[in-house]
Amino acid sequence: MGVVRIDDGLEKDIEALIKRSENRFKYPSKTAFLNIILSDYLSAKKKKKEV
Repeated sequence: MGVVRIDDGLEKDIEALIKRSENRFKYPSKTAFLNIILSDYLSAKKKKKEV
């Protein structure tokens, strides 16, 4: 597993999003957030390409 550097502004936006009460359990950490969001994005791209 590697380390990924993200923009400081983007990191602050992510932290604010995952601290919201409705997102606290869905995204318990920045790593979980990025994994879920990227997985959803790539799955959608793959489905779109297959159609």
